[in-house]
Amino acid sequence: MRELEGILELNKSQGFYIGIGTEIYLEIEGVTFSVTSIFIGLLKDEFMIVTLPKRYKSVKNKLFPTNKMVVKYLYDGSVYAFQTSIIEVFTNPIRMLAIEYPKVVQQRELRLVKRNKVVIPGRIEAKKTEFSMVVYDITKKGCSFKYLDQKSHINSLRGGDLLRIYCQFPGVAKEVGVMASVRNIRRDKDILSVGVEFQNITKTFLTSLRNLLYSIEDFS
Repeated sequence: MRELEGILELNKSQGFYIGIGTEIYLEIEGVTFSVTSIFIGLLKDEFMIVTLPKRYKSVKNKLFPTNKMVVKYLYDGSVYAFQTSIIEVFTNPIRMLAIEYPKVVQQRELRLVKRNKVVIPGRIEAKKTEFSMVVYDITKKGCSFKYLDQKSHINSLRGGDLLRIYCQFPGVAKEVGVMASVRNIRRDKDILSVGVEFQNITKTFLTSLRNLLYSIEDFS
């Protein structure tokens, strides 16, 4: 588990921002993957309560008092992270986890223009045509995708053209769509690479996008 660097001392007079029902990500000492949980409540400066994480059986043997973990979550366009320790695990009558109240919290705004290399399958709808594509980099403002230029596909896209992108984000059951405007087009033999800027982003798409950007944010 990576230690947090550059963390700031928590202002105890103001506390920190997290809402009941917020999905949080747990990086547990001794576990090679992160798990998700839901924030339930807290007693300021004392402890926090969260639900037992999903995949509980896979991490059960690491959920013991004093074991350390890093908690991360999204709030109002920023990623928050802090290190804590387990106080106690409860399975009856309520399944929940008590963890220490953080002494320090790191806050970092999601980067607007950082290019994040990804592989996200999806499809495009434009000019009464639909075809498959792959998003290979993405930011909060837009993305770039590639597709094979076949006769049944679009071969006359121009800057400023509007199209609808559907992305199958990791961990999201259904694909989500957003309108986008073409900004640049490049050709490499039969492969077209198209850069677009998102337009009129819906809450559903923005939530999925933020979760993706959060998951690849670098806290080192």
